[in-house]
Amino acid sequence: MTTNLAAFLSTISHAEGTDQAADSYRACYGYAHNIVSFADHPAATLEWTGEYLTDQQCRNVGLPPLCKSTAAGRYQINFPTWRECKKALNLPDFTPASQDRAAAWLIQRDGALDMVNGGQFADAIIKCRETWASLPGNSAGQPQRTLASLTSFYGDQGGAFA
Repeated sequence: MTTNLAAFLSTISHAEGTDQAADSYRACYGYAHNIVSFADHPAATLEWTGEYLTDQQCRNVGLPPLCKSTAAGRYQINFPTWRECKKALNLPDFTPASQDRAAAWLIQRDGALDMVNGGQFADAIIKCRETWASLPGNSAGQPQRTLASLTSFYGDQGGAFA
């Protein structure tokens, strides 16, 4: 993993708020649960089935009222997205290593991996903003970090800029 990718992954964790958890890889949406088993995504194992969102949050993402967020782990990957990652990468579990691989794959899927590795931080954020609700410009209607604060954090993590 490149230094820039490691810094970008840390920045996503920071944006999603999981860097405040005792173990970011075990954090679930809203700190409602700490993952016990890394055998699979907690929604797959039924260890945790998610947290209800407000009706407005559900509408913002095109879902009916009483929808749930199943965002889990360091990068707050929801269950449907996890299934996509797991299938694409043949991931055996939800361990930190698998979560890191899944997040890197999502960055690549969004067309931003070369930008991340090349230090085009702001461009990479734009490419990834619909994958992570906390990134500036996301349409989910959840709280977002500013580009300035994320740029500063990324630099503090050793990320280089083009």
